[in-house]
Amino acid sequence: MTLPDGRTLAFTDIGASGGRVAFYFHGAPGGRLELVALDESFAELGVRVITADRPGYGGSTPLTARTTTDWCDDVCALADHLGVPRFAVMGVSSGGPYTVACASLLGQRVSGALIAAGNTDMSWPGANDGYMQSELDIMALDDGAAATAWCEEHYGADGSGFFGGDMDLGEVDNAWLADEEHLMSLVTTMGEAFTQGVVGYAHDITVQGRAWTFEPAAISCPTIVVHGADDRLVPIAHSRHTASLIPDADLRVVPGCGHLSLIEQLPALAAELTAP
Repeated sequence: MTLPDGRTLAFTDIGASGGRVAFYFHGAPGGRLELVALDESFAELGVRVITADRPGYGGSTPLTARTTTDWCDDVCALADHLGVPRFAVMGVSSGGPYTVACASLLGQRVSGALIAAGNTDMSWPGANDGYMQSELDIMALDDGAAATAWCEEHYGADGSGFFGGDMDLGEVDNAWLADEEHLMSLVTTMGEAFTQGVVGYAHDITVQGRAWTFEPAAISCPTIVVHGADDRLVPIAHSRHTASLIPDADLRVVPGCGHLSLIEQLPALAAELTAP
């Protein structure tokens, strides 16, 4: 679709076409293809899932100096475009803060929120403990152009070197990726995420490093905060902190799940979140 300011917003619409609606906010790097492999699972549970590429990823136009709260406007524009008056929001990893922002700022338009292995407000004193050093380095730059240059130097202009480092996924996620179907889904998602180069990821992590300007305590819809017990990428302390900020948030730790493999839990959680 074309947004009011002329930018393009690319999205997928999967699951049950007439089902209960959840907007999904992808990880970093990630994009609109992240949940396509779970299309049938969402359809069977009666959930329609809409996923848009954030600016600079896939087919969405980059937005210089964007903020977390800018995303709320894009989501509302997309919901209006699709004729969806009310919806749940859910996000994984770097999509977590966007989920909190929408639930906080969009009021009664949001029926429920799910934050899965989401990073918390990085201005929290404990946020850096055990967190990925590469992303901390990017966040320390606090400048989109400088972050893009850093990512191009370390990952290549096309992002092809992103998985070439010493990223420790842990035993659970490594076993999950040993399944060829899971691996190909991830490869396809990442390939599309870097269609425009590393700009989307660089801007995403820059924004992620800034203090939240929205108030989680304003969230009044049912909220689930979930984290894999074997997550090696985002410390579980992040989910615990986010849950502590949201009134009556339901914090769940899932045994036998890592960061990537937690995605398999989303259809059932989305069905629970959107149930009448």
